[in-house]
Amino acid sequence: MRKIRRNLDRKILDQAKKESFNQANQGFKKILLAISGGLLVVTGIIFYAQM
Repeated sequence: MRKIRRNLDRKILDQAKKESFNQANQGFKKILLAISGGLLVVTGIIFYAQM
C-alpha cells in the first residue's frame, strides 16, 4: 500500500512540476515576443527617419 501511495504522490508532484514549467515557458515566450516586436518597431522608426 505504501509503495502505491508513494508512486501516486510522486506522479502528482511530477505533474505539478510540468504544469508550472509550462506556465513559465508560456510567460517567457510572451516576453520574447514583446521584445522582438519592440525591436521591430524601433528598426522601422530608424529606417523611416533615414529616408
